[in-house]
Amino acid sequence: MNFNQRKWVFIILIGGCIQFIVITFTSMFFYKGGTYIDPSTSCYVFWNNYFSDLGRTIAHSGIPNTISFILFTISLSIWGLSQIPFYVTLTSFFKKDKGLKSYSILGSLFGVLTGIFYTGIAFTPSDILNLPHDIFVFIGFGSMFLSLILYSIAISRDSSYPNLYAKISVISALILGTYFIILSLVPSSLTPLGLFIYVVGQKIMIYTLLINGIIQGFGALKQWESIIK
Repeated sequence: MNFNQRKWVFIILIGGCIQFIVITFTSMFFYKGGTYIDPSTSCYVFWNNYFSDLGRTIAHSGIPNTISFILFTISLSIWGLSQIPFYVTLTSFFKKDKGLKSYSILGSLFGVLTGIFYTGIAFTPSDILNLPHDIFVFIGFGSMFLSLILYSIAISRDSSYPNLYAKISVISALILGTYFIILSLVPSSLTPLGLFIYVVGQKIMIYTLLINGIIQGFGALKQWESIIK
């Protein structure tokens, strides 16, 4: 893969994260209403609707959710697919040291799995394929957690890669891990408080991962340009 191709891999990841933010925000305006505990709401309630609600074929209100569903499916698929070439390419920074190479390969394996399962989430609407949807969510975010940990180790031990990106990976992993812990402590999401905690936690987690993706994409791009120079 030549310089321009690798450069575009990093740019595609950055674009994949940004478009998800923009398109899902747009799809919120087309969501047809309802939450898990209140089908009477007429619109998307940011603190009470999951991201996955945007991808339902039928909204909780019982109204077809076609536009929001299409936008969500496209945006999540792009985000997921944009991570696959990024993680395949990212290992090239850590080839000189066998130990770091092992961490990067494992980190990229879990990163690629994350991209695959994010795409799986997009094509398993929670209202008609709830079980596979939940499985893809669990495996997808679990894989990302492991990838963040492994790459934080690889980057922190590589003297040529700025340690800032390892710190950002650690912070992202901590936020993701905290969300998993919260889910285990809150007994039910089918109460007003429980739903609020679940949804707010999900928003914080996903936006953290998106920001992390943008930063890591820029970091890899800068690192690659410095190597070429």
